[in-house]
Amino acid sequence: MASVLGIDDQSYLEYVNLNEFKQWVLTLKPKDVKDKGISERGLERTQEKIKLKKPLNPKTKTVKNLINMYKEVVLHES
Repeated sequence: MASVLGIDDQSYLEYVNLNEFKQWVLTLKPKDVKDKGISERGLERTQEKIKLKKPLNPKTKTVKNLINMYKEVVLHES
């Protein structure tokens, strides 16, 4: 599953459920990410890659910010 995101198993994302992460990203709206430094277009590109099952690059600003947002959400739910 890690290869779907374009990362290896040793990545810092290995602890994140990747399917849940991708589903969560698909539910986001531009207003949800505006204050986190993610542009509307950046969110759209990332969501499109997920829909097309293309790998995400965790080194890009948008994906890094989404990962950090997701971790915050998961920690607050725990």
